Amino acid sequence: MKINLLSGLSGVSSETIRKYRDRDLLRPYCNPENGYYEYSNADFLNLLYIRKLRGANLSLETIGETYSCDGAGALLEGYRETLEALEKQIEELKRREMMLRLTYRHYERDAQNPREIRLIESFGTKYDCYFEFNRMNPGLSRWVENVDLFTFVVCIEKAYFEMEELPRRIPIRIGIGTYERVLEEEQIKIPETARAFPQGRYLSFFLEVEDLYTVSHEQLDEVRLYLRENRLRPVSDTTAYLYRVTYSETGYLFQFCVRLRVEDAEP
Repeated sequence: MKINLLSGLSGVSSETIRKYRDRDLLRPYCNPENGYYEYSNADFLNLLYIRKLRGANLSLETIGETYSCDGAGALLEGYRETLEALEKQIEELKRREMMLRLTYRHYERDAQNPREIRLIESFGTKYDCYFEFNRMNPGLSRWVENVDLFTFVVCIEKAYFEMEELPRRIPIRIGIGTYERVLEEEQIKIPETARAFPQGRYLSFFLEVEDLYTVSHEQLDEVRLYLRENRLRPVSDTTAYLYRVTYSETGYLFQFCVRLRVEDAEP
């Protein structure tokens, strides 16, 4: 059969068949009169065998070795290496699934009304650590390397929610954080500079950040009013997660969903 027919029967492109032929994995008959290759039923079966091995992610080099008299060892080693790589991929996919489900639950809960201030229950301790933009924090390097396990956070000191009058601009700190169980599962060290946010009751609200060093005091007015009207007091600085990034006329606009841990105020 001609190469086009073999390609149609096997589902392997003509270009790939030629590549296998050039690497001596396929050995069709070459007509000496015209130089055309004629592929047999045996070539067809061999091509499907190669396709199956490639589907198992064996390299062409390993497949080539399997045709020798002692090629069974190469085949076994190829399968072993593929299984080990697949196991690592499965673990990585499980890790991604865990973080995606966690992120999805946050978005699903908070996206319904991003302008609403509400009380939520947080389960599990979270750790945050903050960037020092002009120099690298050695304790954060492993966190940054595994940034897919973390979320971006904004810290506002709790004192600013208790003051009678606020300055025009409120200082903030930007960093990354994640839950304790994630750090334990991934065996990632918690830096000494990290801040812990234990499970408990948190006030949830949205904050828009353009300047990574300060925010306007007006953005805290509704939150402060909510605390007074509901007789709540802050007991920690804020944590957060970065909800989305958009563009404003002046540059980036970072939208954070902020958490402020609270307790009932004393009567």
